[in-house]
Formats: sequence, structure tokens, C-alpha cells
Amino acid sequence: MNETLVFLHILGVFLLVGGVGIATALGIKASKSRHAQTIAELSGLVVVAERYVITPGALLALVAGTFLVHRTGHTFDEFWLIAAYVLWIAAISIGWLILGRHNARLHKHAKEVAASGVEMSDELHKEAAAPVGMIFGLLENAFIVTFLYLMVVRPGAKF
Repeated sequence: MNETLVFLHILGVFLLVGGVGIATALGIKASKSRHAQTIAELSGLVVVAERYVITPGALLALVAGTFLVHRTGHTFDEFWLIAAYVLWIAAISIGWLILGRHNARLHKHAKEVAASGVEMSDELHKEAAAPVGMIFGLLENAFIVTFLYLMVVRPGAKF
């Protein structure tokens, strides 16, 4: 049973990290474009990554990891576990509440602009390159890297 939980936990982490990496790359590419159709397509792919890769991966990592904590004899009052849960909540909250909403709005707006026949849009470029994406994207990525560090390097460490 523990091997299955470890597999599911690692699969969830890979989905989470891979999805965030893809969404980050697509977001950077969209922020550099002025083509409405390109921004619509890239932001649409970000939305797909958020909904069908990042979210399932994050939930799988959380659920399998929580069962692993219970099955391996760790307690939920260990510092590294508390920190990991806090970082997970913070990263996922940023992703769902800030970046996800920003990308959904950008995608909707870009589709509307592209459908109206506008090929190049400075307004859309500014929206795609808004500081919210860069600032909160960097913050979310830093939380995920720290979370990974705690999961890989620090299990069971006493501070």
C-alpha cells in the first residue's frame, strides 16, 4: 500500500510541477506577443493546463501525501509537514484565486478581440504582460520549489 501511495504522490507532484512549468512558459510567451490570436491560443492552453494538469496533480499530491504521513508514522505537528501544507495552500491559492482568474479573463478577452478581426492589440499585450502574472507567478513558483525541497530533502528533520 505504501508503494502505491508513494507512486500516486510522486505522480501528483510531477503533474503539478510539469503543469506549472508549462503554464509559466506559455504565460511568458503570451506576455511577449501583440497578436490577438496568439494570445488567445496561449492563454487557452494555460487554462487547460490549470484545470486538467495542475489542479488534479495538486490534489493527488495532497491526498496521497496526507495518507503517507499517516501510514509512515509521521505526525502532523512536525515542522517540515506544517510548512509543506502552508506552502501548498499558499501556492494553490495563488494559482486558483489570482493567476487562474487572470488567465481566464485574458483568454476570454483575447478570444473576443481575435473574433472581432483585430490582428494586433497593444491593449491585449498590456493585459497579457500585466505585473500580476509575473509577480504572483514567481511567488507561486518559489513556494512550489520550497515545498519540493521540504518533501525531498527534509522529511523527518527536527529543527
